[in-house]
Amino acid sequence: MPETCRTENTGARNVPDDKIVSWLRLADEGWIYLTDSQIHRLLMTQVEPFMERLERFYASWPEEREILLPVKQVFTQPGLRGDFRVMPCVVHSRRLKCVKIIGTNEEQRRIKDKICVGKALLIDYTDNHVFALMDVCVLSSFRTAAIACLALARSGLKPASIGLCGVGRIGFYMAVILHRWLGCRRLVCHDPDCAIRQRFEWLCSEYLPELRVDFLAQAELLTTVEAVFLATTSQTPLCYQENAGHLRFIASVGADADNLSELDESLMRTHRLITDSRQSICLGDMKRWHQAGLLAEDRLTELRDLDANALVDGQSLLFVSTGVALQDALVCEFLYEIGAQHNAPVFAGEGW
Repeated sequence: MPETCRTENTGARNVPDDKIVSWLRLADEGWIYLTDSQIHRLLMTQVEPFMERLERFYASWPEEREILLPVKQVFTQPGLRGDFRVMPCVVHSRRLKCVKIIGTNEEQRRIKDKICVGKALLIDYTDNHVFALMDVCVLSSFRTAAIACLALARSGLKPASIGLCGVGRIGFYMAVILHRWLGCRRLVCHDPDCAIRQRFEWLCSEYLPELRVDFLAQAELLTTVEAVFLATTSQTPLCYQENAGHLRFIASVGADADNLSELDESLMRTHRLITDSRQSICLGDMKRWHQAGLLAEDRLTELRDLDANALVDGQSLLFVSTGVALQDALVCEFLYEIGAQHNAPVFAGEGW
């Protein structure tokens, strides 16, 4: 019988890390991590610069071949409320790659009082390693508010009074952008939750001391203002032709799931429908309208194509957004740049 070669199984006895890295070719991948609170602090100091950048991007939209924007993938589980979504995006002209994995935390068994959970990743354009990791709650809330405020700006409308239904995280960031970027000095607000109203008032007193905030019942609010922003978790329509047909501008950003609704289809008779992306037809109110045969994709005007100069005098607008990955990518890119300036923590590598 031929002699066999036997080696003793000694395990990894005191092998130095540098040897493991060298032998297995395990180069470090430098990355930064930004928490929700860090993202909030960074954005609160940079509202105007970010909105100006976002406005420039939409005004000079890249050619289609420059953007890779797959439809978001939504995953649900039988017997559990909520979902998680995978939202990738590539902008070749900016050498920008990003993917957001976001969960809708309706169960709240482990993470309490936080509906939006997950992480966004910036990916190196050539080597495809992750070089930045960011919490998504503040990031997503801010970009949702930003795109709705941008829609008002691009519309060219100058409403004398603005209402805000829903004053949670998104509502607060809407107030910040409307006040600091668009010069709104008074908001008429509504929210049925007393605790949320109190937190909103405290946040405004700290961050927006010159903004006047008045709370009214929803029905009275809609008769008082010329424009309204909806950022709620309503499961039935809040606005329809009879109570909101007179409004010059309506923005709906809360109905981003199939069980949520903020708008009645009757508003399509009185308002021109604008959306941040045709992908929004896959969720919420626009999905229901599309499935009922009330809305064709060719009737949609995307925000990038909105030309205030081409609007008919007196025309009213209805803006609907359920969020697209491109918006997340632009916020992440901006946060990475200002994070570098503010010495964000760097992990597992040589850093920037």
